[in-house]
Amino acid sequence: PSCRMTRPQAVADDERHAKIRATVQRVPAGSDDTYGQIAAEAGAPRRARLVGQVLRRLPSGSEVPWHRIINARGELSLPAGSDAWRRQRTRLEGEGIVFRAGRIDLDRYGWRPSLDALLWGLPED
Repeated sequence: PSCRMTRPQAVADDERHAKIRATVQRVPAGSDDTYGQIAAEAGAPRRARLVGQVLRRLPSGSEVPWHRIINARGELSLPAGSDAWRRQRTRLEGEGIVFRAGRIDLDRYGWRPSLDALLWGLPED
């Protein structure tokens, strides 16, 4: 058996990845969201790891605000102290997000799209 994806599966994956990127793009500055919530909002519930894979594959200089996506505990998922971890934390702090004991308060900074945006794809106010 071949490990290659079929064309319909590859197209579906491309569409799913594009939807994840578009969902991340909607998270406004000064807010964050979790990998799992992005997956659910992009129509791929229970696929939090897929969100991480899509973000990891972004090209250098991408406009997608990958740094606004964190884990469900309110922590950065990158290795603590790494260059990427410092870059993500610096960007979030630059947008006004405050860390307490290495965590972000998801109730305070977590982004949730409006019902209209979810149902009809309308832009956020």
